[in-house]
Amino acid sequence: MGKEKKVRILFLIRIALWITAAAATFYWIYWSFKLYAMGIYDVYEYSGYLRPIFGRGMLIAFVSLCISLILRSISDRIKAK
Repeated sequence: MGKEKKVRILFLIRIALWITAAAATFYWIYWSFKLYAMGIYDVYEYSGYLRPIFGRGMLIAFVSLCISLILRSISDRIKAK
């Protein structure tokens, strides 16, 4: 497999990871607005519902971005060769 093709594949994987991170972020933002629309205004009740969604969303986004940055460094090393 050629060097250019490897870099292109890594780039496409990185795009998919960035989309995954954005989707995870938008998911917990959506739930934040949905909880307010459901009439949940109490801070403790709101946080009880949102915390698991927020935690998973942020974890998915963080891991996706970290993997994307690792793939970027691999791509840079391939280009440098």
